[in-house]
Amino acid sequence: MFPRTIDIEVGPVPAEESCAQVGRDDYEERSRRECAVYIRQLQRIFQHPNPAVLKFVRRGFPHELGRYHEVVAVMTAEGADLFDEASLPLEWDHVARAELTWLRLQRHWWETVQARPSAIALVPDIFQRSDIPEFPNHPAALWWAMGFMPMPAGRAIAVH
Repeated sequence: MFPRTIDIEVGPVPAEESCAQVGRDDYEERSRRECAVYIRQLQRIFQHPNPAVLKFVRRGFPHELGRYHEVVAVMTAEGADLFDEASLPLEWDHVARAELTWLRLQRHWWETVQARPSAIALVPDIFQRSDIPEFPNHPAALWWAMGFMPMPAGRAIAVH
């Protein structure tokens, strides 16, 4: 017998962020990307919990304009002790912003190569991988996600 679970809808993105709108042409692709990044951010916030106890999943729900998607926290009673709605983020963290940027740019490069296969030579290495890179929780992560690696202009070792 399966353990009983508690399901709590936590939204498609952090509460104060804009999200994909149902009915728009880009809804499916953008919603999939936003929910995936939100799930990754929630896993970081809740310290990568055991998925048998607490996991975050993307679920579809009926809507008059089609289906909409949200992230749902699925937990057992033990997971309910780990989950705290007050810990849900209001905004994307630096890692999530970098991941969203990287996914958007990777998609752009993929579409460019589909239209013009010779463009593969122009695709930066960071966008040729299939998995999302591990970005630091630092504002510089956004530069890395765009394919730039910030490097110090002067000495690399700080002098105090």
